[in-house]
Amino acid sequence: MKNLSLIIGFLVVSFFLFFGPTGVSGEYVIWNPSNSEVHFGPREILKKLHKEKIIRHPASLLFIWRFTNGDTRLNVGPIHLTGGEWAWEISKKLEEYRPYYKKVTIYEGESLVSSYKKLCNLIFENDQICKNKKMYDYKSNYIIANTYKLDLVEGFESHEIEAGSFQSYRKKYLKIINPLFVFSNDFMEKENLPEDEVKRIFTIASIIESETKVESEKKIISGVIGNRAKKNMNFEIDATVLFCFELSLKSDFLDSEKPTRLFYKDLDIDCEYNTYKYSGLPPGPISAPSFSSINAAINPANHSYYFYVLDKDGVNHYFSETYDEHLGYIKLLREDFESDS
Repeated sequence: MKNLSLIIGFLVVSFFLFFGPTGVSGEYVIWNPSNSEVHFGPREILKKLHKEKIIRHPASLLFIWRFTNGDTRLNVGPIHLTGGEWAWEISKKLEEYRPYYKKVTIYEGESLVSSYKKLCNLIFENDQICKNKKMYDYKSNYIIANTYKLDLVEGFESHEIEAGSFQSYRKKYLKIINPLFVFSNDFMEKENLPEDEVKRIFTIASIIESETKVESEKKIISGVIGNRAKKNMNFEIDATVLFCFELSLKSDFLDSEKPTRLFYKDLDIDCEYNTYKYSGLPPGPISAPSFSSINAAINPANHSYYFYVLDKDGVNHYFSETYDEHLGYIKLLREDFESDS
């Protein structure tokens, strides 16, 4: 009888040491997009959990999975533990889809250069990867200013042939940020517009957003762009030149300084987005527009303005029908500036 009690006690203790809770609590990140392991399957996950003392032994879950096939439903999102879970409870949690959310706000008029780089840094927390200009495509997708929740688990693949390579990072990046394009894709479907027209609208809307924060001016500026297009005039928009400086002609991304004030020499920067140097609209949007700017791009004001210049308050604009009138406003503003200084 005594031997039986010892055997039972031994089995109970062994069972606890094999399947029992470890007492470790909290939220643990199992995988993140900067992971560079070639293979990140069930056994690698169990090794990580064992190293963190979340499970007592990898074999305990492997034993459970042998009967439940739980390893085929494994998810890599962060896992939250109270410290009292047994091995089969942890196994069940690992099978549930657990998103790895990070929140990001793309502000109205925020340059696409800084927006995309902000997203990259949020996902990978790796500035060197995010400095590679080839990571980004400004011409194919359109972002609307908004606050988004990105699920980093969307970028997970259990097998990565070229883990840690630029292409593997870019693939993860594009998969994770794809939800940002839902608003623009919904807009395309709702308006039933061809791709070229959608691109034109978003490009104009991005220019409007970059040029003014005054709601009453947005449709007026949209009208100016339309009027100049009808006359085959270069748009000559300062925001496109500033975007060129942000793109940078150097290999190190965002290495160039973005000027706070443009001079005539700056307008000659050789960049396809420069509307002083090249006719027509830029090849794509330059910033994230708001819905009001998109509406302004679709519904421009009907007027005879062809020019505008920023008031000394740095907010409002003076609009002109003729170049002479435009030069008069510039002269007046320059005189006001000199008298104030």
